[in-house]
Amino acid sequence: MMLSKKSRILALLPLLAVTGCTVFPVYQPAPNEVTTPLKVSGWGVITFRLCTDLDKDRRQLAVDSKTLTTRIPTGKCLMVNAYRSASGYQVVHYCNARLAFDPMPGTTYVLNSGMVDHGKCFIELVKEDLSTDTGLAIESSVRRAW
Repeated sequence: MMLSKKSRILALLPLLAVTGCTVFPVYQPAPNEVTTPLKVSGWGVITFRLCTDLDKDRRQLAVDSKTLTTRIPTGKCLMVNAYRSASGYQVVHYCNARLAFDPMPGTTYVLNSGMVDHGKCFIELVKEDLSTDTGLAIESSVRRAW
């Protein structure tokens, strides 16, 4: 028996609810908003919110699949969250890692995140600096997010 597309989607809804799949609105910069590049390494869902607006919904960053780059707003503290899930034999591991930092215009940031072991994950952020041997430098505004 062949199920219609609508029937298949409806059949998946309970599974998505059980697995904790959450959909966040995708960030779209305002026409006059100053943004800067963020290169993303790792896998999962990357979201952010302003540190001053913790009661507002997070917004998901749309990462270009070819360049692995997106844009983030500048001039305000951002709390960036990397959400991960991984499944194994009869178990699903979830984790969230987050940090806060103050993105500045004209700086390219590099965000790396991943899961290291059974629900333990990490997130790290540096800035691109082509004057160094590695092409990266420590971002001094990175701090623990609450």
